[in-house]
Amino acid sequence: MSEQKAIAHVFGTSDKMFFEKNADRMTHIRLPFKGESEGEFFSLGEHSKTQRRILLWRVSADSPYYDPVRQPLMKIPFLTFFEEVVEDTDEVLLPLIETIMQEQLSAQG
Repeated sequence: MSEQKAIAHVFGTSDKMFFEKNADRMTHIRLPFKGESEGEFFSLGEHSKTQRRILLWRVSADSPYYDPVRQPLMKIPFLTFFEEVVEDTDEVLLPLIETIMQEQLSAQG
C-alpha cells in the first residue's frame, strides 16, 4: 500500500471511529493530513496551510445530501481566519455546514 493510501486509510478509519465513539455527534473538525484535499483547498484561494481544516458531517438519512451507496460522512475543506479556533461542537459546526451547503446551492443556480 502506498504511503498516501495508508495515510488516507488511517484517517478515514479514525474519522469513522470518532463517530462510533461519539454516537450523539453529527459533526467534527480536524486538521487535514498531508496532501488531503489539496485541490479543493487550492480552489479556495490564497491562504496559509495553517488555516486549513476538514469539517466532517455525518449526513443523516433525511438529508437531501444523503447517499445510501456512499459513506454517510461528508468531508468539507474549510479555512479558518488567522489564528481562529473553531469549537468542535455540533452547536458551532452544524450552522457552518448549513451555510456552506446553502452557498453551494445558490452558486449552482
